Amino acid sequence: MIDSPLFRRIELQVLMNITAGAFGKHPERIWTLPHGEALKAYALYTCKYLREGADEELWQKMNRRAYRTGRVLRRLFFVRSVSSARRLIVALYRNIGIRMSFDGNKDRAASGEERLCFSRCYFSAIYTPAACLAASALDDGIIRGIMGLPSGRLCFSQRISEGCTCCLASINKTNKEKEI
Repeated sequence: MIDSPLFRRIELQVLMNITAGAFGKHPERIWTLPHGEALKAYALYTCKYLREGADEELWQKMNRRAYRTGRVLRRLFFVRSVSSARRLIVALYRNIGIRMSFDGNKDRAASGEERLCFSRCYFSAIYTPAACLAASALDDGIIRGIMGLPSGRLCFSQRISEGCTCCLASINKTNKEKEI
């Protein structure tokens, strides 16, 4: 189901709705477009508003909306384990032109840290480094929502949009930030 063309277009429309709502704008209707066109339309739309980055208020709005969506996806797909959460996240990201993987180090995961590698990203060719940093609010919220992590934060140590060969990030699950 996740690999179906209709699901991919609906997934992009949901991202559009989350993002546009945080901007206080009306979302563009992209779910009826072919997947490639919908992906490009979403990338250009978000880049238009995030080219210069996002202030803390906008970052928090996008993050809260994305976190709630991640929680809904967790329930919708009956995610009950870390491994099923990881599989869902990898599949969802693949649908939007991002190849990513989890570190898989059980010792690190047991200590409360998840490491992620984004080896290819459709958006890196379109986003400025500031837009990429701002859009990471969506990544943080959706991934934490699906993983069932109300606290912590996705922290990138390198990004493709800044000239690196891949994006590297980690989620420290034990970080005591306020719950969203």
